[in-house]
Amino acid sequence: MHRIGTLQGQPSTIRSRRAFTLIELVVVIAVMGILVALLSSGVQAAREQSRRVTCSNHLRQQALALQLFHDLSGSLPFGNDRGEGRNQSWASAVLGQLERSELAVQWDRKKAWNDPARNQQLSETVLPVLRCPSSVWDFPGDTDYAGVMGSALASGRSLTGLDINNGVLIGSSPQRRSPIRLTEIVDGTSQTMLIAEVVDRMPAEHGLWADGRNAISHDNGGINVDASGEIFSRHPAGAQVVFADGSVHFLTESMDTSLIGALCSRNGREVIPAID
Repeated sequence: MHRIGTLQGQPSTIRSRRAFTLIELVVVIAVMGILVALLSSGVQAAREQSRRVTCSNHLRQQALALQLFHDLSGSLPFGNDRGEGRNQSWASAVLGQLERSELAVQWDRKKAWNDPARNQQLSETVLPVLRCPSSVWDFPGDTDYAGVMGSALASGRSLTGLDINNGVLIGSSPQRRSPIRLTEIVDGTSQTMLIAEVVDRMPAEHGLWADGRNAISHDNGGINVDASGEIFSRHPAGAQVVFADGSVHFLTESMDTSLIGALCSRNGREVIPAID
């Protein structure tokens, strides 16, 4: 009798292979699913971090443009120059400082921002520096950032309508015919908002960079209150703003409303804790 695969007196080296059981197969599939989910979550987090960095850089560029404008003019522009119904935006005032000199030389700030003969077609120009990459909607002339003209949360006078123009990029009025100088920010440029994210507003909601009503008063509560037309972003858990000193900060959705109001105002003389 012949032995296959062995010598006489030695054990066989041939071993049978056991197939996967159903339970083992299910476990392998579950582990693979978890790994794919973790990988996908990590990729999404990395993409959002990249978008947030880009958004932060856009805010810094806008603040720098306003600071350069101040150096040249002795004051910041109005957030909304309402004179004679012009409703001219702070953004159109700094087109040159935003390195869009070809637009700046054509733009007429003595006419209405949407004057059909002068500015309307120009106002539909896409300015990437005024768009947040985390936003959902993109259309000609849109912006995801707004100048901060103040807040009713900052003081009792604001609640009565006596001091609503208590921010930096204010609206012109019969009571206020000149824009803000940096020396008027008595709360300090490092503790006062200049521009904030207000993403995905339609043109009827003043979501156009050339529309002077793209200067907000944050009056209705916290950060990321949807459809409020106030500080709002698509970043998870908060929104980004830039202060008058050019520093960018992330304001969380849990931030106290009185603190938000204090940061929106230039002259409340509040004691404000350190902001990350």
